[in-house]
Amino acid sequence: MGDYRKYLEPEYGEVAPEVEIMEPQAMDMEHKKEWRTKSNYESVAAMTAAYQRCSCYEKIMTVHTEETLLNGSDGPIRLRIYTPEGKKPCPAVVFYHGGAFSMNSIDVYEYVCRYLACYGGMIVVAPDYHLAPEYKFPKGLNEAYDTLVWTSENIRDYGGDPKNISVCGDSSGGNFATVVSMLARDRKGPAVCRQILYYPLTTNVESEMTDSEKRYGKGYFLEYNCMEDPMDFYFNSEEEKESPLASPLLSGNLKGLPPACFISAQCDPLLDQGLMYAAKLEDSGVSVEYHIMEGMVHGFLNWTYGKTFDALNHAIRFIHGTD
Repeated sequence: MGDYRKYLEPEYGEVAPEVEIMEPQAMDMEHKKEWRTKSNYESVAAMTAAYQRCSCYEKIMTVHTEETLLNGSDGPIRLRIYTPEGKKPCPAVVFYHGGAFSMNSIDVYEYVCRYLACYGGMIVVAPDYHLAPEYKFPKGLNEAYDTLVWTSENIRDYGGDPKNISVCGDSSGGNFATVVSMLARDRKGPAVCRQILYYPLTTNVESEMTDSEKRYGKGYFLEYNCMEDPMDFYFNSEEEKESPLASPLLSGNLKGLPPACFISAQCDPLLDQGLMYAAKLEDSGVSVEYHIMEGMVHGFLNWTYGKTFDALNHAIRFIHGTD
């Protein structure tokens, strides 16, 4: 990946002492539904236990949630809307969960969305988009874009401001967030005010491993080696991987995209992908803000480290335009 400069040259440090490095997730491809069900239950149980020990738990549980079914261009999509107490209208953010396009759910990200809604005073819309390999590219992406359109058309009914909508996601969800911003620009769709990208996957095509992949590609929860084609199950062809809609880093036109806030984990094989995409956005005239969370690993947003809440608060400040 020598053709791309980085937004900054990072320090490849060590994992913070408080961080528990989980076993990497490896889906049972022969029993996908059963594996996902078990994995999601276990994740929700672990995160509930962790959040119940936090002072914010009772407050974030005051957020009102409801679900609706969006009839999208590719079929129905389940949406969950998180509405905080307080003054309306308020900003809205569409949140796309991560999980290598193939795992996790809106339930797994329940506390992330509740925190953003509660402490950010914003309405959060989270789509439970369909997962690969059963549903390949661009099914999930189309549903991600349909959710933005639905939000623009309906958020006023929930007390949201249709002129103040941002997109946000982590990992593969960060990929969706930035590509949805591109689609909105190109289709003259709803205006996206800001994009918040947590340790995003920005390319599915690499000619060589990045420095962060070499340093953190094994033994740091996310096991990622671009030479092993880790997202192959998401695509129908090699050509699809090269599309800017799959690999925004390869795009020849990033002009006119919304301001971007990157929040990366230091000890993450995807760190350099985010830094390279941030630099390319900056070179295209897009305003960029970058935060590297020292000592954190990929997926830290789903836990309750101090830097988890720092990372969530970075997004809140960015959406509200405060320092």
